[in-house]
Parts: sequence; C-alpha cells; structure tokens
Amino acid sequence: MQEIREINSKPSARYALALFSVCEEEKTCIEVEKHVLDLGILLKSDYGLNAFLRNPTFSSSEQEKVFTAVSNKIKLPKLLHNTICLMIRKGRGYDLVNFCEDFLKLCSVSKNELIVRIRTAKKVSNVKIEEIKKSIEKITKRVVRLEAESDPDIIAGLELKVGSFLFNSSINSKLDSMKNILKRG
Repeated sequence: MQEIREINSKPSARYALALFSVCEEEKTCIEVEKHVLDLGILLKSDYGLNAFLRNPTFSSSEQEKVFTAVSNKIKLPKLLHNTICLMIRKGRGYDLVNFCEDFLKLCSVSKNELIVRIRTAKKVSNVKIEEIKKSIEKITKRVVRLEAESDPDIIAGLELKVGSFLFNSSINSKLDSMKNILKRG
C-alpha cells in the first residue's frame, strides 16, 4: 500500500491510474505494460525525446506531432498513445517519465510484485542476485522483481531500495556519516 501512496502523491498519477483502470477493464494490462516499459527506456535514453517534450519553447501541437511520429514508429497501442497525447495537450509532456514509472508501479502492485533496486560497487553475479531475490521473497511473501546495477562511485558495500525504504551500507554513506560527525565537533 505504501507504493500506492507514493504514486498518488504525484500529478502524473492521475493519468497512470486512468490508463491502468481502462487497461484492467479491457484486460490489456500486460500488453500495455510492455509498451510503457519500452517507452520509459526510450524517454530515459539519449535520443532527446524527453528533452524535446520537456522544452517549453515548443508548442504542445508540435510536441504532439513529433510524439505521434514516434508512437507510429514503435507501434504504441491506441489507448497509450491517446493518453500521452492528452498529457501533452494539457502541458504535462514534461512528466512522461514519472507517468511511465507510476503505471509500472500500479502493474506491479496489481501482481503483488515488489520492486527492489540494488546498487553495488562491482557487478554482482546472477547466482548472488537470485539468492538475494529469494531471501527478500521469503521475508516479504511477495514476488520480487530485482533491478541490479553497478556504480563504482559506491566504493564498496551496497544500497538496497525497497519502495521508499533505503538500506545503505555503502562505504560512501559511512564516510558521509563520519564527515558530519567531525563537522559537529
């Protein structure tokens, strides 16, 4: 339920919730979820679509034309296309990344899925990732979708994020704590 509260606190949530409700009625959640996942990856990539849609110097009609061309190219479902065009018309094109994340969270909650993000200094083997996943599933009694990434800035240790809870045992966090203690004297 924490995930639902996080989603509802953002403006993009209204659109994600509306699309999710219609998809549930039409039983197209799985199909639309795949397209939203792909769209989110596209928006976060370096192709410049997100920067274009966030740029207020372009009119909403120009943004909608460009998005329609992209939508046709990647063959988005009509329902998803129409929702995003509505967002662009209403001046919410800047919020599409949040919209995608909110929709994916709603899909995860409906499947009793828990998204866990792990950041480590070095790449973790698939065997270790599977062990961590099984441990979390055992504790939470939910299906876990684990997203692991390596970040050399962490130095050592790991960051584990489950919903809004962050468990940080990285060396960076320890060094930051020590620095704050030393500042206070």
